[in-house]
Amino acid sequence: MSVKVKICGLTRTEDVRVACEAGADFCGVVVEVPKSPRSQTREQARLLFGEATAATVAVTRSKSLDELVELVRFLSPFALQLHGDETPELVAALKGKVNCRIWKALPLPPATEKSLAQPLLEQIQNFAKAGCDAFVLDTVSAGGFGGTGVVASWEIAADLVRLSDIPCFLAGGLTPENVKEAVAAVKPYGVDVSSGVESLPGVKDPEKVRLFCQRAKGSL
Repeated sequence: MSVKVKICGLTRTEDVRVACEAGADFCGVVVEVPKSPRSQTREQARLLFGEATAATVAVTRSKSLDELVELVRFLSPFALQLHGDETPELVAALKGKVNCRIWKALPLPPATEKSLAQPLLEQIQNFAKAGCDAFVLDTVSAGGFGGTGVVASWEIAADLVRLSDIPCFLAGGLTPENVKEAVAAVKPYGVDVSSGVESLPGVKDPEKVRLFCQRAKGSL
C-alpha cells in the first residue's frame, strides 16, 4: 500500500483543487491559530473543505473541550488534528463527543539534535490509550507550531513508527526533493507537507504539489 499524502496549510480554493487532482489523500487547513501565517477562520475553512474531494483535516491548538466540539460540529472534518499542548485526558473526553478521527501532533527534534525516542514513545502510548487515531511527527518552532521547514530526526521517527501500533505521519522539512528518501528511511503511514510545496506562506506551488505526491507514492 502506497504512503498517504497530506497537503496542509491550505488557504486557497485553487490550491485545494490542485492537491486533490495531484492525488493527495488528505487536505489540511489550519483553523483559528493566530500565530500561524496559514491560519483561516472557521468560515474560510468550511469553504475550503467544500472544494475538497480528499478527506479533510482541521488543524488547531489551544482550545477547550467545548470549543473543539463546537469546531467539529461546524466543519464536519474527517479528522481533527490537535497541534498544541493537549493532554490525553482532553483527547479521551473529546473522543466521546465527536464523530471524527482525532490526530495528535507530537514534536520531533530537528535532525541536527541528538535525542531519544523513549519519552515520545511514552506520549504515543498515552495518547493511543486515550483514543487517538493517528499521530503527526513534526518539527516544531519555538512558538510550538509546525510548518517550520526544518527537517525532523528521521532516525527517531523511524523508531516511533516501528514501535507504534497507531498510524504515524512524518512531517517537518519535507519537500519534493527529499520525500522519497524520507519515506524509504522512516516507512511512515503517511507524509505531511506544508511549506515544502509553497511559493509563499500559504500559497502552494502546483508543480511542487504534483511532484511531492508522485514521489511520495513512488510513481516518480
